[in-house]
Amino acid sequence: MNLYILGGASTVLSLLGIFLGARWVRLFALLTVAAGLIVLALTWGAHASAFGGLYRVDRVSQAITLVALLGVGWSLLLSRSERWEYPLLLLYTAFGIHVIASTTNLVVLLVALELFSLPLYALATWRRDLTGYEAGLKYFLLGALAAAIFLYGIALHFGATGSFDAQAAGTGPLYVASLFLILSALAFKVALVPFQWWTPDVYQGSPTEISLTMATAVKAAGFAALIRVLLPADLGGWGLGLGILIALSVIFGNLGALAQKEAKRLLAYSSIAQAGYIALALYSPQGVPALSFYLIAYLLATGLAFAILSAISDREVPYERLQGLLYRDPLMGLGFAAAMLSLTGIPPLVGFWAKYLVFVQAAQAGEYGLVVLALITSAVSAYYYLRLLGLVVFSSPPEGAPQRLSPLARGTVWLGLILLLLLGIAPGIGYALVG
Repeated sequence: MNLYILGGASTVLSLLGIFLGARWVRLFALLTVAAGLIVLALTWGAHASAFGGLYRVDRVSQAITLVALLGVGWSLLLSRSERWEYPLLLLYTAFGIHVIASTTNLVVLLVALELFSLPLYALATWRRDLTGYEAGLKYFLLGALAAAIFLYGIALHFGATGSFDAQAAGTGPLYVASLFLILSALAFKVALVPFQWWTPDVYQGSPTEISLTMATAVKAAGFAALIRVLLPADLGGWGLGLGILIALSVIFGNLGALAQKEAKRLLAYSSIAQAGYIALALYSPQGVPALSFYLIAYLLATGLAFAILSAISDREVPYERLQGLLYRDPLMGLGFAAAMLSLTGIPPLVGFWAKYLVFVQAAQAGEYGLVVLALITSAVSAYYYLRLLGLVVFSSPPEGAPQRLSPLARGTVWLGLILLLLLGIAPGIGYALVG
């Protein structure tokens, strides 16, 4: 049903949006997201396939679709644009992510990859200033290169296996080359080093609510594709290559974040490190629930942080703008503090359990070196996360006050804050849902 709901609503709004206007299109898009969440709740745990197996519903599809709908819905609630194309493009993004999470066919994966990427290229430039143009251009050029690499990998995969099924096994140098190209293209989407160079500039230059979607829903889409490509087969030699990407990501992301002076850019470097932590779950065939749980925890914490940053500014947010936030707006200060603590992995927030679960999966797979490195770099990340926490809680507020969240957005901040605490206190509930 979600395929028809998201695809049908996107098509209808494409045809009628110009006549309805921005307010009604935004409302229709929010209702579509709400309907998708309701259908997801009513059908959770169900398994189905359609179109000759090209489309399938399982726990992976449902968990990634949940992250996509929540991320896009959050962005819609925070958006300030008065143009009807804005919510429409976000809806297409959700549709593309749902499709990429619900197929193992490499050609459909490519189509879905472009379906959610093309709207984001336009949304990254939405502010129509120099930083927005830079963000959009870098994202578009590198995204086009990643799509070309992915397409070439698909061609080699078909030559090696005779199938477009991502789960088809093969042997020989042609098969190895195909997986190398496909892995490289998907590593770009999740921002694993050395395919991460677009991330800081694009997050900083894009509207803050679009940065939220990129950091949460888009990252989830990339990991959904990685699950389809990597987990069904024994990693073998790919374990070494994946380990190098993870090690570089957690080191580069955390060390890069230490040098930042702007909050959105810091969260961009943080997202690189977080991608490395999430990828640890790929070492275990039983790691999918842990990976899905981590993505939900990351959505809540990062979504909270970006929601609050969007109220402060739709552009850059230097650290000075966060000083004394708790005293200027207690809800915003509390929400941002909880987000930082969860990203750090401090109990009883859900981020602690998310890291614990992926670390356990990697340890059970025998990747002790990577687990130790992840623990060390997590300690490094505590410095810059707690630094922001200190600015929010212990610094004197500057002159002026940030823009207040709308009543609806404040409700989502309350909800995100409550879920961070509830899933931290009772993580078994969330893990059982995605397991």
